[in-house]
Amino acid sequence: MSVGRREFIIGSVGVAATSQLLVGCKDDGEDLPASSVDGGVAGGDGGVATADGGTAGEQVNTAIFAHGVASGDPLATAVILWTRVTVTDGQSVALSWVVSKDPSLAAPIKTGTVTAAADADFTAKVDATGLEPGTTYYYAFTATGRGRSVTGRTRTLPTSSDHARIAFTSCANFQNGYFSAYGAIAKRTDLDLWLHLGDYIYEYKAGEYADPNLPARLHQPVQEAVTLADYRGRYAQYRSDPDLQALHRQLPLIAIWDDHEFANNAYVDGAENHNPGEGEWVDRKRAGARAFLEWLPIRVAPADPVPKIFRNFKFGELFDLLMLDTRIIARAKQAGDDSSMGSGVGNPTVWQDPTRQLLGTEQETWFLNELSASKTRGARWRLIGNQVIFTQARDPQVPVVANDPAMTRNILYSDFWDGYQPARQRVIDYLLTNGIQNVAFLTGDIHTSWAFEVSKDPFDATVYDPAMGKPGFAIEIVGPSVTSQALEDSPLASIAPMLLAQANPQLKYAEVTKKGYVLLDVTNERLQAEWYYVTQYKLPGDATETFAKSFTCQQSSARLVEATTPSAAKTAPAPAA
Repeated sequence: MSVGRREFIIGSVGVAATSQLLVGCKDDGEDLPASSVDGGVAGGDGGVATADGGTAGEQVNTAIFAHGVASGDPLATAVILWTRVTVTDGQSVALSWVVSKDPSLAAPIKTGTVTAAADADFTAKVDATGLEPGTTYYYAFTATGRGRSVTGRTRTLPTSSDHARIAFTSCANFQNGYFSAYGAIAKRTDLDLWLHLGDYIYEYKAGEYADPNLPARLHQPVQEAVTLADYRGRYAQYRSDPDLQALHRQLPLIAIWDDHEFANNAYVDGAENHNPGEGEWVDRKRAGARAFLEWLPIRVAPADPVPKIFRNFKFGELFDLLMLDTRIIARAKQAGDDSSMGSGVGNPTVWQDPTRQLLGTEQETWFLNELSASKTRGARWRLIGNQVIFTQARDPQVPVVANDPAMTRNILYSDFWDGYQPARQRVIDYLLTNGIQNVAFLTGDIHTSWAFEVSKDPFDATVYDPAMGKPGFAIEIVGPSVTSQALEDSPLASIAPMLLAQANPQLKYAEVTKKGYVLLDVTNERLQAEWYYVTQYKLPGDATETFAKSFTCQQSSARLVEATTPSAAKTAPAPAA
């Protein structure tokens, strides 16, 4: 989201003030088509001798491998490995790659070759297959005679597990600060996964939606990203960031896009920030999707104009992770009360229109079937990676309408699931009818931190009253932005959480200014969510963090109970160095 485009009015009796809630591929693997990639850390020691991996005698060359390495979309026996080469002659570069269980890359167990070519922006990715479940691996790429990449570390998913630790992030605006939160996560060597829930890049031109005191962080290319070349250049800039490279180097990523990988407040047929003179929306959407697939380590096949990024990952019997696309593939245009597509009173008839889609018929059918399949196979938890808030939430400024417990005319923001109420209700009804429990929605987009208990109607005490034995049926954990603006400049920042809580009994935590990430510690018995905030993000190189808040949810409870201490770390494999 951007300043001035997603705002709501917070007030109380005798007080009226405006604050902005910023919503918000000869190898043993498979060469993948030109369309997905991520980076690693630039820097490292010299080359190491390996048996067959192509790195013998080669030194790390951070000029040709300027965007590092990355891994992503892990399965039990496979993982995507990625790199990019920087060339000046426009010629394709043949690369060799190696995978080993040893951080020094000794005794490689998988090797192969792949080509970095112009039609994929000189990115290269490999689906490294035939690996062992639940195992940490190290990998690198070599351009013979030119040097090798830094070593990356990745991990396959287990087939049996009783403990997982995951970090999730969203909303990293290069122009509004340094990626200190990424640096902090990179230090956590015991994590299994990193999830990114969207807004990995921002499309704005240099200086727009930017901190004017950070000229070194102005966007490149300077124009707004509209064409394929623009989006590729923007990813290249973001992937030059050392904290982002460090995180990609240490952990496998599972990512989805939100709107800024395309344009602000995007939907299937357009975007608030797609303007006259910027060409056809379908062409822009096609360009943004192609660059996303080139630059992120994602196991998704290209499709025109955009691929289907909804997909499922099984972490043994501990949890299923379902990643959704609530933004690009099918979303109907937002129906707010003014040109900013904002919140409050307006368009209740549209919000209740059953023909308006958020997921689309194909994805919705897939989603509901996967939820049932997860229950049938006995997964303990169902984690839903999702762009926008699922929970019903009221705007504190808009009076509650009498006899309107369904909240048809008082919603916090029409970009949420609340602006597509029949679509949300179909999911709720399916979960309740089929007795699907232990569901946690994981959400980004809004640049602020929230914890919700999810109810069919949180504003009707006959439906939701935990103290009287009427709990919700799921929980929702909303993470802060990495850098993107929230309420830090608002005089109402200190009271916004209180006002939100007064209007929303299902809201158990809100923080509206700080930057960071959420850590999930998942066992068979409980899920614990922890919010960590960086101490500063306006200066480079400081990944200092603080533990701020934590809640646990016990199996079959759908209740959030505050925890006073962080969860214990797991035994950590050696980092990539």
